[in-house]
Amino acid sequence: MVRSHAGSGSPGGSTMSAPDLAGAWALHGATLGGDGEVLYEWDADLSISQSRESIAVAIETSGFKSSRSVSFAEKLTALPSGEWHLRYGYEADGDHAGTKPGQFFGLSQLTFAPDLQSAEGSSCNYNGRYVVIRLSATRKAAA
Repeated sequence: MVRSHAGSGSPGGSTMSAPDLAGAWALHGATLGGDGEVLYEWDADLSISQSRESIAVAIETSGFKSSRSVSFAEKLTALPSGEWHLRYGYEADGDHAGTKPGQFFGLSQLTFAPDLQSAEGSSCNYNGRYVVIRLSATRKAAA
């Protein structure tokens, strides 16, 4: 879903169009232990594809461990602060050389700043990688 209703919640409230989040983002993740301590940090390329009716997220890690995930069940919501909250499920992309089908899946949420240049959020990963991750994204400059 990429449209959100603004206003008092009444049927007469105005309809807002979704912001343009499409493009390349630099993603930094901090994988946390059970006590909240950082176990390790990693970087990835986050790619957002968007149309009027849908949004899709793909993340490909780089560095010592390479994997790729693709999103499903995406939901984008306008917040009263002017920020935008994106929630989605993700799963391992079996077409990626470093990722086995079904290797992992999880849930993520990112809150985009009103200027749409950065986002902060978190992720929970399951099925082999039972971890919580703190996320920080910055929009890459257009090439």
